[in-house]
Amino acid sequence: MKLLTIGVIEPIDGFDDRLKLEFDLLREEGLGINYRKATKDNIRFYYCYVDDDILLKANNFDKLKQRFISCVANALSDIIINHWEPILIRRIIKENYFYFNRTEQNKIYEFAKALLNYNEVSGKYDISFQIKRKTFVLHRIQEFLSSNSLIILDGFVNFRLKEYIMQLEDSVDLAIDEFLMDKEYREFIKLLRHFVDLQEPKRDLVNVVFTSNQIILMDENLNFIERDSSLDLIAKENPDVNMDDITVSTLINIAPRRITIHGYNGSEKREVANALYNIFEGRVSFCNHCDICVKCESFTKK
Repeated sequence: MKLLTIGVIEPIDGFDDRLKLEFDLLREEGLGINYRKATKDNIRFYYCYVDDDILLKANNFDKLKQRFISCVANALSDIIINHWEPILIRRIIKENYFYFNRTEQNKIYEFAKALLNYNEVSGKYDISFQIKRKTFVLHRIQEFLSSNSLIILDGFVNFRLKEYIMQLEDSVDLAIDEFLMDKEYREFIKLLRHFVDLQEPKRDLVNVVFTSNQIILMDENLNFIERDSSLDLIAKENPDVNMDDITVSTLINIAPRRITIHGYNGSEKREVANALYNIFEGRVSFCNHCDICVKCESFTKK
């Protein structure tokens, strides 16, 4: 008996294997589900059948069908998340932000993909967001298959998953903001790098010491380097400027030939370390084993 027909217009690598995996699981449960394929009008159809003898033995056909639908929905929701989601994101970018060139659109795509699974609380990738999207899609497929014996996957994605697509659109909108801020930041860093290159170095070496609560600047003789008093005045008058900004500005004014960063653990004040590395391109090195590094926690400004 035929239970379901699945139609696929867009070629999908691994579709057969993913469907077969679910059907193999059903067979292990004693449910003989098979399918045959046929192509008509550029649509590949999968005709799914259950063995008649299984139906004769089954006490509850509705229960069997529900189990079958759950397995199919599991396979199709995986395919939508893994295959269709990248296609949909790129389509949204291309249609709504066509004025960006291809390279820029690719960067926006990467931002959107990252934001979809970004946990703002932990600041890390969180697969639970992908699982939530899959669960939402899976339930929509189950609802549809409970009253339909034919599903054209491409049409289902485009016309039955509006809420899911809206979520992708929201991620793209946020990605645009991230992309523009990143672009502005890179242009600013490039400007500062050019300014540093034009400066005559005032010191050969500056040691930048990361402590638990501040950043200390020292010369090659381990003498403390005072921050520019005019910059401190600017900081007092402008609450948006913090001490890290003052430290970076001081280094830009000094324009040392070399910078050695001590005590950096890769997490705290990452933005400062990244900024220094990018502004003073080729001049920055990291050290985690010298006497300064060992004692950096005990450094205090005198």
